[in-house]
This record gives sequence, C-alpha cells and structure tokens, in this order.
Amino acid sequence: MMLAVLLAFTVISACGGGTVPVKITNDLGSWDIRGIYISPSDNDSWGDNHLAGEILYPGDDVTINVPAGTYDIKVVDEDGDSYTLWGVEIGADGYQWAVTLADID
Repeated sequence: MMLAVLLAFTVISACGGGTVPVKITNDLGSWDIRGIYISPSDNDSWGDNHLAGEILYPGDDVTINVPAGTYDIKVVDEDGDSYTLWGVEIGADGYQWAVTLADID
C-alpha cells in the first residue's frame, strides 16, 4: 500500500500536480519594484507581470507559486531597470530571491 501511495505522489509531482513558492523580496533600498516576471527557461516570452499593477515597496516581499522546474526570473524597478536571473532551478522547497542593486542587468 505504501508503495502505491509513493508511486501516485511521484506521478502527480511529475505531471505538475502541485506548485512551489517563489519568494521575491525588495532589497533595492529606496526603489520600488513594479514588475515581476517568471517564465520557464525554454519559453521565448516573459508572460504576464505577476504584480498586475501592484507595487512591491522596499522591504516588502511577495510569494508566487509555480510548478517546480527551471525558470528565468526578471524584476523591473520604478525606473525601468531590470534584474534578471537565468536558468534558476526551482525544486520542492521553492526559491527565495532578495533583489539588491548588485543584481542589476
């Protein structure tokens, strides 16, 4: 019975049955974050802004749930400057990124 449950969990996980958290923290000092884009690394477009018109103020964070996988993550501040991570492996424990000015593209 335990093997059947383990096998079912493995199949559900492999099919993207669950999501994991990606936590983005604004550590840009006095700059607001206006855009967060998370796209599978094999995708040619960024897709929708996960903030959807909201603002991530300095010191605040937001959590976005995605299926485990390999992603590119882009953050855009109030001046239009971008901060991008490429090929991020997001596993079962999720991922955390405290965006700083050192991360600017």
